[in-house]
Amino acid sequence: MNKKGLDEMQIQRKNKIGNQAFVILLYLLMLDTGLYGFGFRWVSYPANVMIILTLCAGFYVVRLIKNNAYVGPSVEKERPVLKVALTVFVSVSIAMVILVLLKNAGFTSPEQIDDMSAPILFITSFVAIAIAVVTSLIKRNQNRKDEK
Repeated sequence: MNKKGLDEMQIQRKNKIGNQAFVILLYLLMLDTGLYGFGFRWVSYPANVMIILTLCAGFYVVRLIKNNAYVGPSVEKERPVLKVALTVFVSVSIAMVILVLLKNAGFTSPEQIDDMSAPILFITSFVAIAIAVVTSLIKRNQNRKDEK
């Protein structure tokens, strides 16, 4: 078995998770378009699509890592304490940032939500880059362990 590649079970999990993420993306974009047709705008145009794409991509990557389908099988057992602590820290940090932004925003009209589209795009872009960096670090760490 190739230690750097995915085994058959991991490939099947990855395909299943990818299909589910794509269907969720499709339904969320259709829901957003339907709500826009009825006159409900939660965020202006480019920001709403970016947020939906970021959520679905994050959902996809987190589930891949959780289901052990992102990198090939490792030779030695890992201790999940650090991984769980890091996940909890990142989740709590993101939740705190979102709560602070929402508390300070004080949305009273749709125009104020439109004014927040630039920071929302910046935050979602930053989150996407952070997810990419973390997953590349996980992959590099896994490859380093496989070489030993």
